[in-house]
Amino acid sequence: MSERSTQLDPHKFTMVYRGILYLALLLLFSPSISSKGYDSLRFHQRRTNQRSLMFLNKMIGKLHPECLQERMDFQIPREIVQPRQCQRENATMIIHEMLQQTLILFSSKNACPDVNDTIIEPFLSGIYQQMLHLEEEMDQANSSWESLESILRLKNYYQGITNYLKNKEYSSCACKIVQVETRRNFSFLYKLTEYLKN
Repeated sequence: MSERSTQLDPHKFTMVYRGILYLALLLLFSPSISSKGYDSLRFHQRRTNQRSLMFLNKMIGKLHPECLQERMDFQIPREIVQPRQCQRENATMIIHEMLQQTLILFSSKNACPDVNDTIIEPFLSGIYQQMLHLEEEMDQANSSWESLESILRLKNYYQGITNYLKNKEYSSCACKIVQVETRRNFSFLYKLTEYLKN
């Protein structure tokens, strides 16, 4: 074997070294980038949750005593009411599902017939923006059986709300009751948002 064949090409060595260094830096700084992303996400979620609650309070206004007779236990999943220790990836998916179902529910023309567009439009816009921020993190998150089961229960829960509105023929009181239930849900969303911290 010639002496030339046993020598390492300096250019190739430099390229390999740079590649290893790049991978090392990527592994070193990727967690901090992800954590920073979740910090920003949590801050945005908390702020928009507060705005959504403000709009819901305006929608509900003063609840008529007659409407109290229309109240119903929609049986929201227990893990939403009292969330246990939850990975932030799972919390992200659950929050997204709740927002998506709320968006679908309130986008219906019959859901809020007496609500002014100056209230419902920014309410829906805020929810949509929340979903976009969540989806940026969901692209990199891994789902678990726990989160998938929770999402299935959430779908059944929101289907129950939709069925309630249909059975009540979207009466004014029924719509108010659903708005009150949604306001209650945003307090649960606020708790789930805390699981987005590092």
